[in-house]
Amino acid sequence: MSGDTFSKSFIFSEKFDSDYLFDLYAAEYDYLEEIFGTTLQQIITDTANLALAFDNGDIIGLKGYVHRMKPAFGFAGLLSFQEQCSNFEMQCAHATTTQQLEQEYLQIVATLAEGKQLIEQELERLKEFNANPI
Repeated sequence: MSGDTFSKSFIFSEKFDSDYLFDLYAAEYDYLEEIFGTTLQQIITDTANLALAFDNGDIIGLKGYVHRMKPAFGFAGLLSFQEQCSNFEMQCAHATTTQQLEQEYLQIVATLAEGKQLIEQELERLKEFNANPI
């Protein structure tokens, strides 16, 4: 091993697009931990605001909060979740009442809950990984 350095790699869970994440962040695992933490906090806040917007019949608010979450899922490498947010955003653009969106809203809420859980789990794994170098 003369002069070779060993660099361990983080293996993302299967729901995450690891190629995409490595293209964005390379092996900056500390930065990834920060991104995942920030993303998680944004999703928590925006999910609560999304629920308030739905309860208040605020379609513009619904569209706005899901629009904010869309890139957050992309930053975390959950591209299918990003696409589902985009689909819901388009449905909001065509609706005139929140009642028209009820089924789609329930689906996006379930999607957001799953995404939040995945990011929480991956964040914990990243923290453990970063705390135990080589």
